Amino acid sequence: MNNTRLKELLDKYLEGTATAAEIREVDDWYGSFESDPGLTEQLSAEQRSALEQLLFLRISREVEQAAPSVKIIKAPLRYWWAAASVVLLLAAGGFYFARNRSAQTETATVATLTEQTGRGGIKKIVLPDGTAVWLNFESKIRYAEGQGREVWLEGEGYFEVTPQQGRPFLVHAGTLDVNVLGTSFNIDAYTPGETVTVTVASGKVAVGNDQAARTTLAANQQAVYLAAAGKIEKNDIAAADFSAWRQGQLVFKKAMFRNIAQKLERRYDVRIRFAGEHIANSLLTARFDENVPIGDILKMLCDIYGFSYRQEPGKNEYLVYDGQPK
Repeated sequence: MNNTRLKELLDKYLEGTATAAEIREVDDWYGSFESDPGLTEQLSAEQRSALEQLLFLRISREVEQAAPSVKIIKAPLRYWWAAASVVLLLAAGGFYFARNRSAQTETATVATLTEQTGRGGIKKIVLPDGTAVWLNFESKIRYAEGQGREVWLEGEGYFEVTPQQGRPFLVHAGTLDVNVLGTSFNIDAYTPGETVTVTVASGKVAVGNDQAARTTLAANQQAVYLAAAGKIEKNDIAAADFSAWRQGQLVFKKAMFRNIAQKLERRYDVRIRFAGEHIANSLLTARFDENVPIGDILKMLCDIYGFSYRQEPGKNEYLVYDGQPK
């Protein structure tokens, strides 16, 4: 691959228009190149950043394939060395890649740390690199001890990533990868088998996976990954609405009642049922401050469409139905 073609592919990746085949072209090039000091010296800063992200994602995939992530991760030392060395090689204007990758068999053992929340509240943690993470109700994050630049998220989290030259920050949310250098963003991965939503408050992130072409997001942009279709929808939004939960607020913008109910169930430790699909699929827009009782929230939501609700006797369970209160 010549320099012109490489720059063309990296520009497409930055714009979010690169196809899966074009990303594989960069990937295949990385797996077969030889030392060439002049290969990358003409790349711009943004192009080098894109190349760094792509190489980091490739290395991460190889680590996962070499040893599935469990309580103890065993990964070939050469891949961790490669990840740490990418930026140094880029700065030198070239790369070095051992022709015989099977020669090195030494392994490193790294303990995995897990932080999680229940239904008791929101939790803020600080990763080893200084990145701050807020975990919403019933959410979990895990990462390698002493590292923290690659994490796995279940549930919802808001990230304020500390920039580190040459060390991208990578979040795995279901099958979706979110790659950044330093920014603030929210990830909702409560239902990764259906959707994963990434909302950027500042900076830029790249999202994608093997099914969906990678998309670049800037501040006040959002990507919704539709797992069944294997595609990403990109929208312009008000990012502050999607991180208001850190201050205890509940903000819903044209959200289905069933999705609102899931958030209320986690927040208030209740169960909400619907008497009909048309009720569950109703679209609602509302904002509630912290500590508003669940009964008041349900009443205000029901009043929009003329629905009613009742609490099942002796249970933390509510039924939403058509008609007047019984």
